[in-house]
Amino acid sequence: MLTKIGTTFPSNWTYGSEEIEIFEKTAQQIQSKFPDKRNLLINTTWFGPQFDNGEWQKIKKLFSDNARFDNLFLLSVIDPLYLMQKDISEICVRFGIKETYRIGMFDDSKYEWNFHAIVGDHLMPKYESNDVMLKSCDKDFLCYQRKPRAWRVDFVKLLQENNLFENGIITLGAKTENDHDWSEGRSWEPITLDESHEPYRNDGQNNKSHYGGIPNDLVTVGNLDIWNQCFLYISSETVFNHWEPVFVNERIWKPMIGLRPYIVQGNPKTYGWLEKNGFKTFNKYWPHIDLEHSVNVLNDHVSVLKFLASKSMDDKMSMYQDMLPDLIYNKQRFYEFSKEQKHKMENIF
Repeated sequence: MLTKIGTTFPSNWTYGSEEIEIFEKTAQQIQSKFPDKRNLLINTTWFGPQFDNGEWQKIKKLFSDNARFDNLFLLSVIDPLYLMQKDISEICVRFGIKETYRIGMFDDSKYEWNFHAIVGDHLMPKYESNDVMLKSCDKDFLCYQRKPRAWRVDFVKLLQENNLFENGIITLGAKTENDHDWSEGRSWEPITLDESHEPYRNDGQNNKSHYGGIPNDLVTVGNLDIWNQCFLYISSETVFNHWEPVFVNERIWKPMIGLRPYIVQGNPKTYGWLEKNGFKTFNKYWPHIDLEHSVNVLNDHVSVLKFLASKSMDDKMSMYQDMLPDLIYNKQRFYEFSKEQKHKMENIF
């Protein structure tokens, strides 16, 4: 027996059809592996008592019906797990769960696989090296930010305070009406570029009024004229704090396919996760800054940018040439890794 609970991205959204397919494939594998068990599969996208989509109410209904299950399967496909541990514990106790399986985007699970790498293989453009190669060092960094999360607002202010803002290209979305207060009460001015929404017009997440008109570009490196002049990619992540799980989404795969060194504006343990999975990191180029054990990521990123600001354009182009073998390797490794993740997803048990 298998009971499925949880919503997915709509099929017309980027990633939507892929998530729906994976939800079904996972259900089939569970039924095949545990045909004689009472199984509960929860897709964790927008799942928890804080969401008003009706999915948590289904759990409450099962509570009231005194339902019992042997196995709980938490499937994290696109987003991090928003379900609190106390809620998971309540589910396990109320249903008499004997075994819990964490599948997908869980860095601490034997059943981990990375959805964003899987879809990146066929959704991200197959750029030729010359398309994305650094052509000049007009700008030290590139940092695309859409939802105005608190650390993104803080980072922009740090750049301004340290006279680094003009050294790179950065965006920051506006707060939208009836939206979650990502900024936790902070004030800021949106930073946008003259970007077209046309490539994303059929995606239900793309409303030009949202986030100051910043397109929800999940699958490209953006405008190549911008990309070709920016030395360092700053990956502003969904999960930021060092005590939270590592969560690697499409942002970190963009510098892999786009031949760029990167730093992670998120959990510092992400560097170890990437190295464990065969990717090169570039922190040896700023050895006086320990990004892998950072306790203040934003200040350490400012230190990296000050270091780059002290270098001449020729110095940075020379550094890029030295990095190029590792950059090319990362791009090749991404496509290998994507196939490995797809195999894991299709053969969970």
